[in-house]
Amino acid sequence: MLVAPTNALRQKILALMVLRVVLALAFLGITTWFQIKVYSFAHLNFYPLYGIVVTVGLLTILYALALKKVENQSLFAYLQVTVDIALVTVIVYVTGGTESYLHTLYPLSILGASTLLSKRGGLYAASLASIAYGVLIDMDFYGMLPQRFKVIHAIPVQGWEEVFTTVATNILAFFTVAYLTGYLAEKTARVEKELEEKEIDFEALEQLNRHIVENISSGIMTLDEKQRITSFNREAENVTGYALKDVYYRPVEGIFPGMTDGPLSSGTRVEKRFRRRDGNEIYLGFSVSQGQGADSSSIIIFQDLTHLKAMEEQLRRDEKLKALGELSVGIAHEIRNPLASISGSIQLLKDDLSLQGEDMRLMDIVLRETERLNLLITDYLLFARPAREKRETVDLSSVVNGTVTLFRNSPEGASMAVRANIRDGILVKGDERQLGQVFWNLFLNAAHAMAGGGSLSVSSRVDWGSGPDAVRRPFAVVEVADTGKGMDTELLGRIFDPFFSTKDFGTGLGLSIVHRIIESHGGTITVKSAVGSGTVFTIRIPVQTQGALN
Repeated sequence: MLVAPTNALRQKILALMVLRVVLALAFLGITTWFQIKVYSFAHLNFYPLYGIVVTVGLLTILYALALKKVENQSLFAYLQVTVDIALVTVIVYVTGGTESYLHTLYPLSILGASTLLSKRGGLYAASLASIAYGVLIDMDFYGMLPQRFKVIHAIPVQGWEEVFTTVATNILAFFTVAYLTGYLAEKTARVEKELEEKEIDFEALEQLNRHIVENISSGIMTLDEKQRITSFNREAENVTGYALKDVYYRPVEGIFPGMTDGPLSSGTRVEKRFRRRDGNEIYLGFSVSQGQGADSSSIIIFQDLTHLKAMEEQLRRDEKLKALGELSVGIAHEIRNPLASISGSIQLLKDDLSLQGEDMRLMDIVLRETERLNLLITDYLLFARPAREKRETVDLSSVVNGTVTLFRNSPEGASMAVRANIRDGILVKGDERQLGQVFWNLFLNAAHAMAGGGSLSVSSRVDWGSGPDAVRRPFAVVEVADTGKGMDTELLGRIFDPFFSTKDFGTGLGLSIVHRIIESHGGTITVKSAVGSGTVFTIRIPVQTQGALN
C-alpha cells in the first residue's frame, strides 16, 4: 500500500476537517428544510440538531489542537474516520432513521477515508459504515431506539423487505465506493510518487547543469529577445568584474559596448576590447549561439584573450628581432670599421689644419655626428645581441638606488620630483651594467614624457608567481611610474618595437634594448598607461638566492 508522506497526510487531514464542518451543516440544513416542507413544526425537535452541530464544531477544534502534537498521523486519521462514521450514524438516526435522507453521508466519509488512507482506509470505513448502518436500521425498524432524540417523530412506513433492500443496497454501494476511490487514490499516489521522482531527477540535472556552467573556464551569459542579460556565470563575473546583480536585465550594450553593432547570429565570432569594472582594459573573444524558431534568445560565450594577444604580440616582436639579429652583427661591423677610419682621419685633419670660424664648426659637426653613429651602432648591437658572458650575483637594490641617484643629479631629472622606495637585499643573477642601463633608459623615457615637470616613483619588492600555470618561485619586482601624458592603446602596442619613437630625436631603440635585456635575464616587462594618466613599467626578474626573502 502506498502511504502518503506525513506532511501531505497532515494537509489532507486539515482539508477534511474543514470539509466536514461545511458538509455537515449544509446537509443538515437541506434535510431540515425538506422535512419542514412535509411535516408541521409541531412534530419537530431541534435539540438533537443543535447537539450535532455543536459536537462537530468541538471535534474540529480538538482535532486542530491535537494535529500539531500527534506523531502518528495515520492512526490519527483512522480515529477521525471512526468518529465520522459514528457521527453520520447519529445524524441518520436523529433525522429519521429508516426514513432519513442522510445515509448518503456514509459514502462521503468512505471517500474521505480512501483519500487519506488509500484502499485499506476506504475498506475499513466501508466495513464500519455497513455495520453501523445495518445495526441502526434494524434497531430503529424494530423500535429498539428511543424516539425522543429524533428531529421528527415519524412512524416507519416501509415494510421489512424494503428495509432489507435499502440496507443491502447501501452496503453494496459503500464497498463499491471504497474499492473505486481506494483504487483511484492508490493510482493517484503512485503517479504523484513517479512525478516526484522525476521532479527530483530534473532538480538533480538542473543542479548538475548549474554546477557545470558555474565552473566552466569561459564566461557565459544569456540574452532575451530584447538583448537584455538574463544570466551570468561565475567566470563571467571574474572576467568582467561585474556580479550578476549588477548586470541582470540590463541591455548588453550597456555592459559590452559595440556588441550589437552587427547582427547576433549563430556562429558569429567577435573580438573586442572591454573595460572591466575596475577600469583595466582587456581583450575579449565572443562566440554567439542564437535560439532557433520562435526562440530569439542568445547564448554568448566569451574568454579573456588578453594573455593570448600579448603572446601573439611577443611572437611578432620576436620574429622581427630574429630577422634583425641575423643582419645586425655583420652590418654593424662592416659600418664600424670604415667609420673608425673616418673618425680618426677627421681628428688628424682637425689637429693638423688651422681651421677657424665656419670651417671649425663644420669639422666639429662631422666629429659629433661620427660619434653619434658609433653610439647608434653600439646600441644596435646591444639590442640585437645582448652580452651574456657576464652573469653574476647582482644586488638589484643597489643598482636601482645608484641609477636613481645619478638621474636625480642629471639635467633630465632636475625638473621633476623623484621618489624611491627600494627594498634592500634583493639579489638576482645578471649583468650589473646592463641592468643599470635598463633603469636609466626607463628614467629618461619618463623624463621625456614629463617635459613640463612631474613626479617619478620607483619601488621594488619580492613577489611570487601567480596564476594556475605559474612556477612558485620568488621574483624581484621593480615598478617605474611617471605622471606624464600617458599613451593610447595603439602606442602601447608598439613601444617595444625597434626604431619606433614618438620623439623627434633618438634612435627608437631605448625601450627595445630594455625589453631585450630583461628578456635575456629570464624576466618580463609590462606596461600600463592611459592618455593623461601617466605610465607604469613593471619589471619581474627571478630572485637569485633565498637570502633575498629575508
